[in-house]
Amino acid sequence: METLLTTTVFTLLPGEVASLSVGAGHRLTVEDAAGLDLWVTRDNDSADYWLRCGASMPIERAQQIVVSVDPRAERPVRLALAAPARRPAGASLAQLAARLLRRLVRGTEWTPCKEVCNA
Repeated sequence: METLLTTTVFTLLPGEVASLSVGAGHRLTVEDAAGLDLWVTRDNDSADYWLRCGASMPIERAQQIVVSVDPRAERPVRLALAAPARRPAGASLAQLAARLLRRLVRGTEWTPCKEVCNA
């Protein structure tokens, strides 16, 4: 089974501070940084965290965090916030079967928004 993720990538400049609140469990990953440049603090957690390039940390559901880049950092820090992708809540077995049947009828090559297919 393959795990699908939805990822948001953003960059913070040296000295910049951002507050993040996530609705579901996420993982914050430092994708690019010159050194130990990112400081993270979480709600209801007395510890503070310094993260370097490649490091990551989990963020609980409905948890608010504050991330800050050291003002002495050599360059901006690029972060990724990843969460597992969700399937539509109302997808029933009948809907999934109908979707599969439509794909089989269309063939292997088709153009979105057009009912022309080349099998």
